[in-house]
Amino acid sequence: AGGAYVPLDPSYPPDRLRYIIEDSQLSVLLTCSGVLSPELTAGCMAINLESQQNTIAEYSTDNLDLTYSLDALAYVIYTSGSTGKPKGVLVSHRGIGNLALAQSHAFGIKADSCVLQFASFSFDASISEIVMTFVAGAKLCLATSESLLPGMNLLELLRQKQITHVTLPPSALAVLPHEPLPELEAIIVAGESCPPELAAQWSQGRKFFNAYGPTETTVCATICLYDHHNNNLPIGRPIANTQIYILDELLQPVPIGVVGEIYIGSVGIAKGYLNRPELTEQRFIINPFDDSEKLYKTGDLARYLPNGELEYLGRIDHQVKIA
Repeated sequence: AGGAYVPLDPSYPPDRLRYIIEDSQLSVLLTCSGVLSPELTAGCMAINLESQQNTIAEYSTDNLDLTYSLDALAYVIYTSGSTGKPKGVLVSHRGIGNLALAQSHAFGIKADSCVLQFASFSFDASISEIVMTFVAGAKLCLATSESLLPGMNLLELLRQKQITHVTLPPSALAVLPHEPLPELEAIIVAGESCPPELAAQWSQGRKFFNAYGPTETTVCATICLYDHHNNNLPIGRPIANTQIYILDELLQPVPIGVVGEIYIGSVGIAKGYLNRPELTEQRFIINPFDDSEKLYKTGDLARYLPNGELEYLGRIDHQVKIA
């Protein structure tokens, strides 16, 4: 319909939900019975999808005759803020399109693939799982929260549904029993640093990818295909239409092997933070090498390896400077 959506996780504390609803100025809220309290939905038009099923079914199924820009807002994802209040990241349709094509190609998703929807819809990783599946014409497997519990529950789900592609945080993969999963063609880890030994264990008989990217650059910025000949697990190279700069404090490129901060330029770069102009200006800077473009200042440290891949080295705010 050309609008933007804001996911709300019912498991969030009421104060957080209230803040997101008020900050985003939601005009329409799609919900089900007993999910959100009337107090939270009082400020917008709440539509109960269960009670309105018959009414919705009466509407035409024809495609809407709409024209809108690829740079129009597609969704707002709220991430944790350093001040304690979540901040809404504004992401465009163009970024989603680029993500879908880049990841489906990189991960080898085909029409007969079956991709697991593991991430909660309130996290941007869910967008990656959805769009890379649909753009390839593949099948997306939805599951209950109980069946997604890391461990035996998740293992049984992967077996029963014959999942071919799954994206997991390394902490979830680490507790998955290491048993045969012949249908599983690719494992993608993201969201946390992955120990190389975990990659070595789970890459046998399949492809193993390490993906990196902030919410502010539409989920994913780099991908690495694990090579068992290496002793480490880099975050790889930029996806299509993405540029990675490793810069020093003066915004100058550092030599190969020297640690610097990751700055990202991309068609997937977010439009900024909702209602946070000062923070937007701080984090989305003019590209010092092309003033017609912007870069996202990640706050992440990395270095370029001799083979051109990136090695992630943690957060700047976790570093201690000793004079």
